[in-house]
Amino acid sequence: MISDASTASTSSNYLAIGDTYSATTGYSALSGTLATAATYKDYLTKTIQLVEYPTGSGYYRLDSHLHPNNSIDVDPTDSKLKFRNNFGKAATTYGFVTFSYNASTKKLKAQSRYTYSYDSSTFAATYTLASNYTDKYVSQASGVYSLASTGTDFYLFSTPLNLGIPTFMDPMATSFVTTGAASFINKVSTTTAYEAQIASGVNSTYSNQVSSKGANETTKANAAARLALIRTAVVSNGGSLRYAPELYTSFRNALLANTLVSDAISDGTPGQNLVPYVYFTNEMDSSGVYHPFMVVVSYGNQASPNGLKDIPSPPCSGTCGTAVTRFSNLENYITMIPMRDYGQVSAVTDNVTLTTNLWSDAGGLVGTTTLPKNAYTYADIADNGLLIDGSVMYPAFNNTLVPSHLRGELSASGCHVGQGGGGPHCHADGYQSGQGLGLYNDTDYSGNSHPPLIGFGYDGIALFGKYRTTTDSAMLGYGTLDEFGGHNHDGIGYHYHAHTVANYQPDGLSTSFKSDMHVLMKGAYIGKIDTIPYFRSRTVNSLNTNKYMGGTVP
Repeated sequence: MISDASTASTSSNYLAIGDTYSATTGYSALSGTLATAATYKDYLTKTIQLVEYPTGSGYYRLDSHLHPNNSIDVDPTDSKLKFRNNFGKAATTYGFVTFSYNASTKKLKAQSRYTYSYDSSTFAATYTLASNYTDKYVSQASGVYSLASTGTDFYLFSTPLNLGIPTFMDPMATSFVTTGAASFINKVSTTTAYEAQIASGVNSTYSNQVSSKGANETTKANAAARLALIRTAVVSNGGSLRYAPELYTSFRNALLANTLVSDAISDGTPGQNLVPYVYFTNEMDSSGVYHPFMVVVSYGNQASPNGLKDIPSPPCSGTCGTAVTRFSNLENYITMIPMRDYGQVSAVTDNVTLTTNLWSDAGGLVGTTTLPKNAYTYADIADNGLLIDGSVMYPAFNNTLVPSHLRGELSASGCHVGQGGGGPHCHADGYQSGQGLGLYNDTDYSGNSHPPLIGFGYDGIALFGKYRTTTDSAMLGYGTLDEFGGHNHDGIGYHYHAHTVANYQPDGLSTSFKSDMHVLMKGAYIGKIDTIPYFRSRTVNSLNTNKYMGGTVP
């Protein structure tokens, strides 16, 4: 935090990023104080990350933590400072200024300006030295920041927010890699066209659930009415829904409320819906059996700052040593959550159609040690569930059969972008007591008798937050979880819980790797998947090929 006062207080002025987003001109750089009862937003707008550029120069780029695509730049027409996009698909490209700070004189001195451009096909970024400054300093007057021949005294303070990678996400204290970031990619040309395509592709039976995007009272009522009809039809057909309709409705409403708060997605727009549509379908197979689904259209990103720049050792992009994944982009997910109760397996191998899994992909080996087929290893090789913010989760283990948190490859949220780019997917539970920026936090427990709903496995099993050991002993179901990380109690139906596995010793690794593992979903499905139509199909996965999605199939 950068202030013109020598003491940090609520009355001090701090450099802050403005609220108004402009795709062409960026955000304003303005001066603001902290409210007496300061919120996360109060602090995040004033939290600036100093990034050395070029490496080893002693000069620093000033990036916004709330909107990490944006760095301080100067407008040559009036010398005023602005926050501008330097890491995404900007409508107009500008650049950034580097600064040095003299702790004795308290001056922020401008050193150089670099222009930003990117290739329209590969999105590879280029930063070109455009100018050097001799006697230009940051000056603040009447809340406006500019470059001038004389500067204001500034003082640097650490933010009181704990925004770093928690120890439990990197217990091995992995060294920060200096490999450059891979270029961002682009899957959705425009959200307007994509959303129109989805809405027009849903057939007339279900289309009134997608007549408006995001949270909407009309589509909410239409979805509730459709869900009631589905339940009646399934029960009359000899089946049942796995959960009460209210659980699906609650998840739907929470998904649709997600809008992008942080300018952290390379091709995202602050304020946009991250989950434009959620609707319920119920189609019959050739044997006369109904298969109801909750269909979720999402862009696969969290709403808050994603922390990708802070990951010690992200996944490689392409050949390791050439680039790592530090940028996210909008995904185009259409996810089907089965609502019919297909039952549960007794052993992980009972789901016989999951022929390709983490265990088979790695030959069951870590080094020369053969690992058992269990809830960690007999898991989908990719995403295995959907979280309540519209992003996806992956198994706790990575594709080398090692817990992901041991590799220093996860953000504070427990997520990273994979080798192929896209949105961050989450391997671990980022919940921290007293922290408000994760998938869920302490507020979600207030006044409730059970931990909050935070996701669904693709087997249709609901995922709830963890039981906090010091506060939740009176909550419903508090106690032992089974080998899949779930249980059934109080008429809810079987469900998973995020949880902590204390002192977990990974097979095939030395005891130095023993650590607590913060699990979202271990990995394997306890829900029976073999009779779910087109389960996780990579080919029959569109509105005009998969009738269970609710489209029109020729």
